[in-house]
Amino acid sequence: MKIRMLGAWVTEHLNLSFIIILFIWISFFPAPIQQRYYLYTYIFLGAMFLITFIQKQISLFKPGDFPLWLFLIMVGLNVLFAQKKDIALKTYLDLAIPLFTIYYIVPRGFSSGGKFNLLAKTICLSSIIVSLVAVLESLYAYNPIYEYVIENPYYYRDSLFASLRPTSTQFHSVVLGSYLLGCLPFNFTLFKQNKPYLRLLGSFGIVLNIAVIILVFSRGVLLGLIAAITFYLFMQKKFRSIVIFFIIVVLFVLLCSHLPYPFDKFGKDQMIMKNRGVFSDYRFTRGVMVWRIMKEHPLVGLGFQHFRIRFYEYAPSHDEVLYEFMIPDNMYLTFLAETGIMGTLGFFILIFSLLKKALFHLKEIEDGDRRQRLLMPMVAWIGLLVNMAAYELFYWPNTYILFCLLCALVKEMQENRA
Repeated sequence: MKIRMLGAWVTEHLNLSFIIILFIWISFFPAPIQQRYYLYTYIFLGAMFLITFIQKQISLFKPGDFPLWLFLIMVGLNVLFAQKKDIALKTYLDLAIPLFTIYYIVPRGFSSGGKFNLLAKTICLSSIIVSLVAVLESLYAYNPIYEYVIENPYYYRDSLFASLRPTSTQFHSVVLGSYLLGCLPFNFTLFKQNKPYLRLLGSFGIVLNIAVIILVFSRGVLLGLIAAITFYLFMQKKFRSIVIFFIIVVLFVLLCSHLPYPFDKFGKDQMIMKNRGVFSDYRFTRGVMVWRIMKEHPLVGLGFQHFRIRFYEYAPSHDEVLYEFMIPDNMYLTFLAETGIMGTLGFFILIFSLLKKALFHLKEIEDGDRRQRLLMPMVAWIGLLVNMAAYELFYWPNTYILFCLLCALVKEMQENRA
């Protein structure tokens, strides 16, 4: 009995340590390193999954997990019909392995106050360090990581504007914004604590995170931030605060409309006006391409990564396009084009099942602290779901693993009623 209890204690805390190590890994090691050592990441994930399974902490075929299995099956069908099956299979495994293992590894009882607060502290401290690097990069237009260690074409291409669009440890400014968008609510968790030093740490993290989110000058990240804050205020029934918040957003957009580049990216011309920004010909063209693909391959799409591979078959013109821009620039359109109706439907079934259950349990929870522990991962998750409409978030390992962690936290906490 004592050995069994000791084994359970070790496993529980080992899994918690795993989550923390995994988060540190995606916080401080840029995408090229993640991609170079992906096999070691999978071995690590597999080992933790096996340990958890042996300790009987995992039940694989619960009815509540049906949406996950359905998604993994439906999103993988495209591999069977892809032109280059090896590439499609590699991408499928890159998506399926992290989601499957992380979904089950997050330990039972993780939603308890002490463990959740430890994770929140880790996320807060990591985001503060990443944000400080970004601020210094903005001030001095210099990042030693990409000057001496890792070659970064985005860093060099934007060198003229490096003082305004930092990349920090996340390799790309937009990915940096998404990472901080996922971290921000956990800073707010610490800000809500009673201990003064935690409130100070949380408030410092909130200010830094929001400042850098603005400095990356990504409309998609900004819209994700607006959605996350609106969702939080709505769930807290602070309807007057929502009105005030939207007034602030409108004033911010109007102010940016009269500022020079890159601040004007947040102005009305590039946020809502026709033929600019989110309504540009570039995005319209990608929408037309996805429509053409759907007419020919409606059920399973072209296959993962095949929007690029078969780009010129569906492009309205055959003008040469840089490899970086041979994408829909929207994760939902990417799902439609590359996995078809089947993969996209599987994804939405998974997302809405998690969201429905989490919202139901939020209504049942009366304790404020416990409610916050479920609400904060949901706020970050909602922000990333909106942000996904602006770029291929799942094809960046750092942000995708963060997304998987948030899915697992939402699932774990609603199952254990936070």
